Amino acid sequence: MSSLNQEVQMLHHEVANGMQLFPPPINNPKDFEDTVKSFKPKPSRRKVHIMSLTLLNFFIKKQAQRIYKKCVVDKVVRELWNSTTANNKIIYKELCKQINSRINSRIGG
Repeated sequence: MSSLNQEVQMLHHEVANGMQLFPPPINNPKDFEDTVKSFKPKPSRRKVHIMSLTLLNFFIKKQAQRIYKKCVVDKVVRELWNSTTANNKIIYKELCKQINSRINSRIGG
């Protein structure tokens, strides 16, 4: 258990010293397109629905300098999400809508 707590602390440290996550680290159209490409639709015709926590998880994993266990990343994502402002959450939700729209327009959704 202490090993898990150490990993959580290490990831918190990386997040604190890395790129700013609020607002989302998308500064230009190329960043947006690269993010959209990271969420490839499944071969089915089903619409893609990226959620805010999924997007925050993506940015944290992208920033991390090593690979962490899923439970460690999920814990840090939940802690960051629960401690951020309502305005930051709205920004993430709006970005998710834009990403979902772009992905689903490519698959004819």
